[in-house]
Parts: sequence; structure tokens; C-alpha cells
Amino acid sequence: MTTGQAAANGQPGARYEQIAEQIRDAIREGRLAVGDNLPAETVLAEEFGVAPGTVRESLRLLVAEGTISGRRGVRKSVLRVPRPAAIAEEFRSFAQWASAHGRTPGGLVIEQSWEIAGERTAAALGVDPRARVLAVLRVRTLDGEKVMVERTRYPERLGQIIEALPADLGSVTRHLADVHGIVFAGADHVFSAIVCGIQDAALLDVARGRPLLRHVRRSRDAAGRPLEVSEDRYLANNLSVAITNGRNVNPLSWLTSDDVDWA
Repeated sequence: MTTGQAAANGQPGARYEQIAEQIRDAIREGRLAVGDNLPAETVLAEEFGVAPGTVRESLRLLVAEGTISGRRGVRKSVLRVPRPAAIAEEFRSFAQWASAHGRTPGGLVIEQSWEIAGERTAAALGVDPRARVLAVLRVRTLDGEKVMVERTRYPERLGQIIEALPADLGSVTRHLADVHGIVFAGADHVFSAIVCGIQDAALLDVARGRPLLRHVRRSRDAAGRPLEVSEDRYLANNLSVAITNGRNVNPLSWLTSDDVDWA
């Protein structure tokens, strides 16, 4: 195996994350096949020039995502070919996701207004129920075609910034990061199906009753503070969701319609 021969210079993340990604690359490129055993931890540590504990963390990460086996006392083996490295902005920003995939994103604010948070939105955003939040309704396009209606609520500290932005700004997320240093570091997501109602049908120029993919999202900064809560409704023929689970990790959960306590 030659995974350690590629230098990790320029790769972001901790050293153990870099090593895990190099092992994924070895699998994707066929240098390690499904069913092959990985070298022992001591061999990998020498190859990568790190302590055995660092390699152990890398392997734990790969076990957790279901890429390699994790039985105690048995040599780690390859279980599957991992998906290509995820685009960092997937489902943090529609515009950046689209651009990263060679598509042309667009959008327009239809309306925005200040409202009192109320119990449900306050719980999602971590604010007082009596606090003001900015509610923004946008229509998003992909290569000039309408694909999604986005309803987002921002806490007041962000809302004051968002309110002053151009209605056709391509990426709010990128603007906040580049101009204000506000970085969307993570998010919770729930997907479900819904039928197109009167307002969505008018905004998307489609017939009522058409199936939509409903994506409820709560985004957070690096400190874990909520930055937004949004409900996005996509035309069902434009987007699919891919997820990988396994014996050792299962990021997929089935919920009833009222189980999302932060939405």
C-alpha cells in the first residue's frame, strides 16, 4: 500500500483527518479494494510518519463512517468505496453548492419582514420568544430555472445585516463569511415530502399538488450558536439526497412529522 507516499501538504484539517482522506483516496483509486486488509497500525504509523495513536484516530473515523470494518482483534478491512470527498458547502449554501457542481445559481427576495419569534422559532434560534427575527422569502433558480422556495428566519443580530443586502445577492452565506466573518460551520437537516400549495405553485410557476422535497435546516456557527432556521421546498425532479450508513454509524433517522423540535 502506498497511501503514505502522498504528502498531506495543503490539505485542511487535523493530521488524523488528512490520513483518513488519503486512505479513502487509496480505496477510490483502486490501490485498496473492497475486502482487502489494511496494514497494521504500526505499519501505517511508520508509513505516515505519525504516532500509532494518530493512525488509530484515523481508523476510528473510517470505521464510524462505514468505510472499513471495526471488529476487535481482527485486521481492519475495506467494506466499501467511499463517495468522492464532500463539497464543504453542501447544504450550507444553495448558491455555493450549485457553483461547486458547475451550475449557475440565482435567486430573488420576494419579501422580508420583522416578526416576533414565538415559541417555536425562538427554540430553533436560541432567542427569547419575544425577540425580533427577520423572515425572508426567496425564490431560487438553477441555470435560470426556478427550483426552490426558501423561507428563512434569522436572529436579530444577523437580520440587521441581511435586511440591507441586495434582493438578488447570489450567496448570503458567502457574503456573511467574506464581509462579516460569520461562518456557517455546521447544520442539522430534516428531509420530507410535501405537496405544492397555492403560494409555492405561484412562485415556482407550476401546478398545485406537484410533489416537493421539503428540506428543514438549522445552521450553526463554530461555537454552536444558531445562525438561521430555514424551510426550503424543491421541485422534486431537481434534487436527490445521498447518505451512507453502516453497522457502526447511522446518521439516518426516521421521524414523524412532529418530531423535529427545533424546526
